[in-house]
Amino acid sequence: MKFRIGRSQIIATVIGTVALVFLQGCGKSDEATGAAVPRNPQEAASQLQTVFAQAAPDIKQTADTASNAMRKGDYEKAVVALQVIRRGTNVSFEQGLAVHNSVVAMERQLINAAEAGDQNAKRAYKILKELKRN
Repeated sequence: MKFRIGRSQIIATVIGTVALVFLQGCGKSDEATGAAVPRNPQEAASQLQTVFAQAAPDIKQTADTASNAMRKGDYEKAVVALQVIRRGTNVSFEQGLAVHNSVVAMERQLINAAEAGDQNAKRAYKILKELKRN
């Protein structure tokens, strides 16, 4: 008994294999760089302090301000400090990724807090959205 493999079966197998390899590679990239996406603002604050530890004094100070504000729940101050860093020109890829991760963690926190009725979170989320547009 002979089995015949059609062209469409070969194409489907190749596409499936490529997709599987791609998905496995994507999962490992964050672990390899040490830039895991933080689950909350506290983890994001720690990541910021780590990647900005050796930064220029002015950038490090702004990162510390953002980190401390995130830990204390001072949403508006954290959002503004993160945007100041984001607009900076002397930021490495790893630092930029940490800022991005922090913004994502803060946005998630702000949405949850705003939905729960936190007026400070609503104001900070509005600021975040405005700053993202610019």
